[in-house]
Amino acid sequence: MKKKCIVYGNCQTEPIRKYLMASSTFNRIYTMIYVPSIHRCNHETGLELQYLNTLYDCDLFIYQKVSQSYNYYLSSDYMLERLPSKCMKISFTNSYFSGYYPQYMHKKLYPYADKNIIKLLNEGCSKEDIISILSDGNFYSYDEVKTNLENTIQELKRRDTELDITLDDYIEQNYKDIQLFYTINHPSYHIIQYLTMKILDKLEIPKIEISHIRLKDVHFKDHVHPIYPSVIKHLNLNFIKSGNKSFILNHIPLTFHDYLAKQIDFLRPIP
Repeated sequence: MKKKCIVYGNCQTEPIRKYLMASSTFNRIYTMIYVPSIHRCNHETGLELQYLNTLYDCDLFIYQKVSQSYNYYLSSDYMLERLPSKCMKISFTNSYFSGYYPQYMHKKLYPYADKNIIKLLNEGCSKEDIISILSDGNFYSYDEVKTNLENTIQELKRRDTELDITLDDYIEQNYKDIQLFYTINHPSYHIIQYLTMKILDKLEIPKIEISHIRLKDVHFKDHVHPIYPSVIKHLNLNFIKSGNKSFILNHIPLTFHDYLAKQIDFLRPIP
């Protein structure tokens, strides 16, 4: 009889499951038991009973750390308490990287707001002026871009000290040559594949079984946020050119200028 595996955490768990199930050895040993990602759950009551009951007979629990402050009944601590003693547990990192996006600002009505656009709109700048200002190759200084990069790397290192599967070294080595993130918390398939290969390695399953597989970025590529020309310049990013339609909004490829124009129109009413 095959063992039962549950992958638990945020939206990043969905493609992780797909990569795991692409391994023939993993599929021979484990049955994947579906449990919804936390953003699909009721944030007051937690997991439905039908999913909660699957924990009691789980053999392999692969999970991201979910804080009790997010919701006690969805926290990873709550889930871990319900696992049997036989269960093997593997924790992996929440993929997050702000190195490409120093402009990021969380707003209640728009979780991926651009703080520079909001500031310039509040100062009364026109759309044309805002696009011109933010398109400057020196809008962000070298020191600002490098400090932002260093801060996010250090935060990753801090988080990763408590986890079985980490990411900080891989990001440090590859962020220039590969687009690793489409937003601050939506990784590309490179990240997902790498994390899954490390999980397989932990299970002593040949990671080469999925090394050649590239699953489509169906989960995250509907939005690819703009990377400022000054960030491209100072980080010496090799995978992108400012003039190309490298950014995506609602599945539509856009240039940096066109993406900014749409962001400005959307953010204009926000005080």
